[in-house]
Amino acid sequence: MGREIRMVPPNWEHPTKLDRLGRTQDVQMYDRTFEDSFAEWLSDFDRVRAGDLEGYEVECYPNGLIDWIQDEGAPLDPEFYRPWKDCEGTWYQVWQTVGEGSPVSPPFETKAELVDYLTENGDFWDQSRGNRPSSREAYESFVEMGFAMSGLMVDGRFYNGIDGNLAMQKDQPIEHKQEQ
Repeated sequence: MGREIRMVPPNWEHPTKLDRLGRTQDVQMYDRTFEDSFAEWLSDFDRVRAGDLEGYEVECYPNGLIDWIQDEGAPLDPEFYRPWKDCEGTWYQVWQTVGEGSPVSPPFETKAELVDYLTENGDFWDQSRGNRPSSREAYESFVEMGFAMSGLMVDGRFYNGIDGNLAMQKDQPIEHKQEQ
């Protein structure tokens, strides 16, 4: 699972919903506002409807707007977009980036508080799996970079994304934590 740092409003409480089995789950959410995303979708809709297809679109959408809608989907659902404006996101939170994304840490006012929490606890995914947290140095690197891939190979060794960021940054192998 990839992770990224997203800016959220102070004390953000992420919305949840019940799945079809009655279990509570986080609402998946893109890191964009609905208004911005819808304006972009509407602009593309108008362009394609007018027959102004660009490059690959000529081959991909031979029936114009009908093919485009089948590929791009109907108008967007506001539920999957963040409800705050960019300027309102002043706190730091770790999100998983599978699908649209959802939080895997509480929100914190400072990067230092986030690093402290992660060093002590790991993220929600680590906690649910009984994994030990990575090193403080690895979390500092992750928070500074702002993202981590699910995993990566460095010098023939596989690292989870958090440890992999540090290995990439140092351009040398690091001591790999053992998952429990």
